[in-house]
Amino acid sequence: MYQWIRSYLYNRRARVNVDQTKSKKFLLRHGVPQGGVLSPTLFLLFIDDLVSEMPKGIKAALYADDLVIWCKEEHASTATYRMQQAADRLNAWAEDWCVSINKEKSSTTIFTLSPKQKTGTIRLGGTPLREDEEATYLGVTFDRRQTWKPHIAQAETKARRKLAILRKLAGTTWGANEKILKTVYQGTIRPHLEYGSTAWSTSAKTNLQTLDRVQNQALRLITGAMKSTPIKEMEKLTIIQPLCQRR
Repeated sequence: MYQWIRSYLYNRRARVNVDQTKSKKFLLRHGVPQGGVLSPTLFLLFIDDLVSEMPKGIKAALYADDLVIWCKEEHASTATYRMQQAADRLNAWAEDWCVSINKEKSSTTIFTLSPKQKTGTIRLGGTPLREDEEATYLGVTFDRRQTWKPHIAQAETKARRKLAILRKLAGTTWGANEKILKTVYQGTIRPHLEYGSTAWSTSAKTNLQTLDRVQNQALRLITGAMKSTPIKEMEKLTIIQPLCQRR
């Protein structure tokens, strides 16, 4: 297995072809072949030890090359100290293994209910990281006070854009039937209303109700019901659960 993978990666060369003129071949010293079937697995094996390199008290989540690290402390100064240790360890790992970190896309956020808590500057390889009011990881927006309001607002906006498509399908001359409209809603609109709900389902009821209103509008489009039609009756008719039950 080792010899086979070695022959797959070792001594790989590439060149550029422009207008039938070929450049000299150059040696690829790092990385895996783009589009290769084995490439994602090999990269995951390569980066897997990064999490174990983190200092004590630091937690990490890694999805391919997307890393988030955090710690929980009573005082912001203590958290800053620990996170700086983690940043130093991360930078050392990257230098050892010839990996470049996109520092422009890297940022820090402090999550606290206290307006008095202030953090110091965290540096990555000598470069100060910007401090954001919100942090987005894998499509979920974490706001400083953990109200989840910014994320829910974004989810509502995305869902309403798709709702316009449903409205056009329901209002055309030939008129899509209920089955098609229901499929469109469940496949293209509802995922926006539910993505990451394991994180933000603790948000205030008033925030969650903004998503409920999007589903209610979709139910009226699917059934062709009037505004006065009870929501529960439309849910029974379409066999679509309330969002709160699904969460």
